[in-house]
Amino acid sequence: MENQSRFVLFITLSVVIMFGWYLIFPPPQQENASAPVTEVAANSPEASPAQVKESALVPVGKKQASQHKTHDLPLKEVTVETDDYIATFSNKGAVLTGFQLKKYLNRETQKFIQLVNADPGRPKPFSITYAPLPDLNQAMFEVTGSSKTLSKKNPDEKLVFRYVDGNGTVLEKGFGLKNDSYLIDFDVQVTPSGRGSLPASSLAVEWADTLGAQENTGTSSSIQGYRVATFTGDHVSFETPKKSQESVEIPSPIGWTALADQFFVAALIPDSSSGKASVKIVRDFNVYNLPSPEAPTPGVNDKIFGPRPLLIYFSHELKPGESFRSQGQAYIGPQNYHILANLHLQLENVIDFGKIVGPISVYMLKLLNWFYTWAKNWGIAIILLSLLVKLLLWWPTARSIKHMSEMGKKMKEIQPQLDHLKKKYANDRQKLNQETLALQQKIGINPFGGCLPMFLQMPVWIALYSTLSHCIELRGASFFLWISDLSLKDPLYVLPVLMGVSMFATQWMTSKQTPPTGPQAQQQKFFLWFMPIVFTMFLRNTPSGLQLYILVSNLLSMLQNKIVYRSLNKKS
Repeated sequence: MENQSRFVLFITLSVVIMFGWYLIFPPPQQENASAPVTEVAANSPEASPAQVKESALVPVGKKQASQHKTHDLPLKEVTVETDDYIATFSNKGAVLTGFQLKKYLNRETQKFIQLVNADPGRPKPFSITYAPLPDLNQAMFEVTGSSKTLSKKNPDEKLVFRYVDGNGTVLEKGFGLKNDSYLIDFDVQVTPSGRGSLPASSLAVEWADTLGAQENTGTSSSIQGYRVATFTGDHVSFETPKKSQESVEIPSPIGWTALADQFFVAALIPDSSSGKASVKIVRDFNVYNLPSPEAPTPGVNDKIFGPRPLLIYFSHELKPGESFRSQGQAYIGPQNYHILANLHLQLENVIDFGKIVGPISVYMLKLLNWFYTWAKNWGIAIILLSLLVKLLLWWPTARSIKHMSEMGKKMKEIQPQLDHLKKKYANDRQKLNQETLALQQKIGINPFGGCLPMFLQMPVWIALYSTLSHCIELRGASFFLWISDLSLKDPLYVLPVLMGVSMFATQWMTSKQTPPTGPQAQQQKFFLWFMPIVFTMFLRNTPSGLQLYILVSNLLSMLQNKIVYRSLNKKS
């Protein structure tokens, strides 16, 4: 009983002493343990209700429990593989160090296309510039998430990279990757420590200055090197390499900004829910020279600077308990018009078909895709497109042939009068030309009347050239035998030679039906040989798909000439 009383007295005194101690010496409260985290939007001093509801990448309690310096962490890489690509991230800077496209091969090495330059001296995708936390791209980050292969059963993965500086300020980068999509979600969150605030500053999400290594294919293309495209409002602006380090700033709001080459693109797409973003296009690195057969690895051009895009968010001053978060998406993949259009982000406008022939190129690509759906061969699709264009231009071309035939007959009729004018104005060439033109107009001769079909064909040729130069649907598309890629030149130069021969044959048929007389005979003889040779030399290194189109078009023109002239001969 006495022991029991002593025990009760001991417990009572212990409780009294404990409560008295806490009353006299209260324990220090854990920093920010009960304070709600407020996310500050890029262009607003206070967060919207939707943003307040959004949870942070890591719960607040866990953040405070593990706030320690991360500079001693070992180097680590995390690889996520999907059906379309293999993405490699490094915890040094939390940047993208590799991005291989599994469905596209480098046409020189026959390995997966690599869209990130391995050169350690070049900038890396998803680099961050934020003044209150300098040297972030050299800092070591903790990683939440591991290397993984995604599939239909395991369709997505989230990686979180976390950095804590010496003052306890936390910066986190999150990446969301999905199978069967070239879009990658990204977000950056900054949370100051409870010991101080962070000044107002911009935060830049940067991209690299290249998309891997350029291929040396030897094919002439309308696209050379890299360009930066930025979509704002309903307008797309393009920046190309220059001989200066001039930068360009594009104010918010913007839809996206992208680095693109001939067939591939990397686009940064801001999420307006985390604040409006602007764009800065910088030229801080020398451009790599384009490879050539003489110099397959030419190095950098010391006189040219290439553009690269920076997505700029702005953060107001961050006080303890507040947080700044910027969000967006990145598209890294092919310039496939169908894929880009289905994103409903106007990202298909990154394909620069040209202002004049752009609409023609778009419809031409749609027609080619429609022909391919059942032909299953892009070469046959180009042949069918050539046939369709020839049918559409059949009537004006036939009118042109008839006009040329009539003009040839009229020229024979007035040949004596032309000879008389030559003698009369033998010493006055200007007067001779004026009188000759007046005589031709008097009897209804228009020397340019037969050029209409050629002028109608030229936009189609340019549009097809632009289509074959840009659209990845035709990259690696084979036709038959030695034509293994319609976006590359004919390696044996068979198509350009046949194209030149068919052009010569078409002109020869025309001159045979309406043989010119006098000086025009010499001119036509010159063009009969000169034009096919010039065209062949000029187009010999263009995509073989364009050469195939022109060859088929010439053969169809020969057939049309034969039909029209036979009809004219029967009437005469």
